[in-house]
Amino acid sequence: MQTLIIVTIILLIILITINISAIWLTKKGYTRDDNNNMIPDIIEEKFVELKKDVSITVDRVGQELKDVGKALSQVGNQLGDLPKAVQGKTRPGRKPKK
Repeated sequence: MQTLIIVTIILLIILITINISAIWLTKKGYTRDDNNNMIPDIIEEKFVELKKDVSITVDRVGQELKDVGKALSQVGNQLGDLPKAVQGKTRPGRKPKK
């Protein structure tokens, strides 16, 4: 229980230090903060770019998951043929052309 309290206090001190340093950097003019929300504008811009990249990646992963689902359904269709193959029956399909 003591370690949880110590870790919480350390995290709180780190967050306060980051906030104070952001305020100081903005007051000194090293960073820009046009909307005065105490988040430097460069971080906000990077976040917008990251959000776009993540959105593209999520869409791409969704497409791939659909493809995997289709492939798995084909595997399911082919599993029905396994017992016939084990029994030695001929493979179903088109008749060969003469």
